[in-house]
Amino acid sequence: MSPDAPNALAVYTVVMLADGERYLLLHRSPAKKFLPNLWTGLGGLVESHEYADLGRSALRELHEESGIEPGAIAHFALRRVLLHARAGGPLTLLLYYTAAWSSPSAPPCTEGTLHWVTRAQFAALAIIDTTRPVLPLLADDLRDDPRGERPVQLGVAVHHDGIAAVIWGGRPTPA
Repeated sequence: MSPDAPNALAVYTVVMLADGERYLLLHRSPAKKFLPNLWTGLGGLVESHEYADLGRSALRELHEESGIEPGAIAHFALRRVLLHARAGGPLTLLLYYTAAWSSPSAPPCTEGTLHWVTRAQFAALAIIDTTRPVLPLLADDLRDDPRGERPVQLGVAVHHDGIAAVIWGGRPTPA
């Protein structure tokens, strides 16, 4: 096996909450060791004992990071799963969930600061590279299928010194 081949699996959840045309995103603290000062949704590592209920893992992370109770959100749905492998890193699955949640202000967060942003603001944010191409698609998913009833979309991120493209169901999406 090549020394650059993945020899482990890491699974992460990312939750994007929506309130109409506003989306709650996390601006990670500059003090974080992993991906400091970048933007993403709420979420984190799925613990090995949580593999039987990935949604519960996402809700746990949401609550731990924001204090938002699972009962306070509506239409919680797994929308997209992205597979990627970086040289020397684990094979990674990113599970992208959406839900509706209404609040005039963003709650405090243990990982950085939360902000309500619009889709038009996505382009100006320093979003984590694996999440950047997914956020606009999640906004589209929420608009076109607010209850999350469509099948989960599976994608693969292709890396060439960063993400070159994400392929969803056989169709490339620019990164």
